[in-house]
Amino acid sequence: MFKAKIRDIGYFVLLTSLHLCSDLQPVVEAHANIKTVYPSVDRNLTLQLGYIYNHWMFVKALMYSLLVMIGLWYIRHLQSTERQESEEKKGILKVSEPKTAAEVKNNWIARNKQDSATRLTPFSWNKFSLFALPWILTFVASGLINYIRLYMVIQHFCISNWRATQLYGQLQVLFWRRLLAVASVPYWPQIIGGGVSLEETSNLPGNVINIETHLLD
Repeated sequence: MFKAKIRDIGYFVLLTSLHLCSDLQPVVEAHANIKTVYPSVDRNLTLQLGYIYNHWMFVKALMYSLLVMIGLWYIRHLQSTERQESEEKKGILKVSEPKTAAEVKNNWIARNKQDSATRLTPFSWNKFSLFALPWILTFVASGLINYIRLYMVIQHFCISNWRATQLYGQLQVLFWRRLLAVASVPYWPQIIGGGVSLEETSNLPGNVINIETHLLD
């Protein structure tokens, strides 16, 4: 039987969060604003960086993360079974005490062979990788594709590769900030105190990042 530990909950949440972040699809919108006040002209080009999210992304993240956890529990189950078999074999050898020197020698050789055959590795990475491979492949592929989507558009606005990487990370942070804010809105009146309406506490952070390009200056 698979046995789950308390820390496995943290592993599952972390894996699901990372996979969900890689699935977020960035969206870039450009807004030009020109104001003419004689004799000067105020020109401005602003980028709005947002994301596309749907519930199927969350379902996929749950499925792949659960598959990784099943692999972890399966490896633990195999290690526990092998450990029990090894202890049972050692117990049988201890019960039958040899009497002669030849029996002592043969018993020692047989025990060393059994120990080498049943020695447990710290973790069976080969078997675990079969369960973790779908999560790894989809995480890397989705993250790389979505980053390329962002960079192929945003590079035309004189933004470097390093700045695009920063924006890609900030976009994911923005998603989780907004998600946590939405989840905590019903409890804000109790946290802040009585007399505060839900409408007054429902000012959520925006779901876009505004970037000044100064290309029209």
